[in-house]
Amino acid sequence: MNTYGGKEALAQKGHFYGVYLLCSQSVDVRHRGKCYVGFTVNPKRRIRQHNRGSSFGGAKKTSRKGPWQMVMIVHGFPNKIVALQFEWAWQQPTLSTRLKIFDDLKRKLPRETHFDYNFRIVNRMLGVGPWHRLPLTVRWLETDYQREFQLPVPRQLRIVSGKVAITASQRSLAAKRSAAAAGATASWSSECHLCMQRIEQPERSRFGCLNASCCLSCHMLCLASYLLGEDPGQYIPIVGNCPLCETHLIWAELLERKRFEQGVQIQGEDTNKEEDGDELSDCPDMDSDVQHIWELSD
Repeated sequence: MNTYGGKEALAQKGHFYGVYLLCSQSVDVRHRGKCYVGFTVNPKRRIRQHNRGSSFGGAKKTSRKGPWQMVMIVHGFPNKIVALQFEWAWQQPTLSTRLKIFDDLKRKLPRETHFDYNFRIVNRMLGVGPWHRLPLTVRWLETDYQREFQLPVPRQLRIVSGKVAITASQRSLAAKRSAAAAGATASWSSECHLCMQRIEQPERSRFGCLNASCCLSCHMLCLASYLLGEDPGQYIPIVGNCPLCETHLIWAELLERKRFEQGVQIQGEDTNKEEDGDELSDCPDMDSDVQHIWELSD
């Protein structure tokens, strides 16, 4: 079996929020094939905790029912609360106000595996609000489970494969991104290409293209308004094309690059701690069996 197939991606500590799907590989037929949906800020550490048991930070619902495989993870949520709400709806499709209207999600179909049922739920979730407007990524961690989506998915959704690593120190990652951003901004004009007005405080309000060879320079609000021209009735753009080079732009990526340009420091970074050095629970990871789950109901 191809575990964590594909190229590994680095994620910034403190800015990764993922909702994952586990599948049991137990030799016990009572547990084999069962699934579990959870939230994590560190996928590699979380699957280790699940397989070691509740005494090591794993969930009670997965203890002694493994070994487990983390087969897919949805990430790219703007914060922990949004990710936890997504997790809760995935776990409880018959209770979620956004999903209970779909009769096909009320129960598992005859001869349908637990994985296929959970995949059908998340396929439906990605096509309804508010999740269909988020710049999410579906990451396949086990290629043996990979499926094609049967329902249409948002155009900004990314479907990739390969594991994701959360390192204790992200200075090198931030430095690389900052250098790339600096190279992209070196040729920027002091005037907005869209409104032709001077860009005041460019370090805060000037946006460019994701294509390093493009010289687009414009106000943040001008570019947002331009991209919203393809999505009337909304206030925040999702995707669009560069007005100069037609490069496909994702608004969330533009915001992320601006954050690195401004030199935002990584909060809570502990450079003395190894990536896998501690066995504490995955704080602020909250398992599905926490008693205050009602707080996340929608």
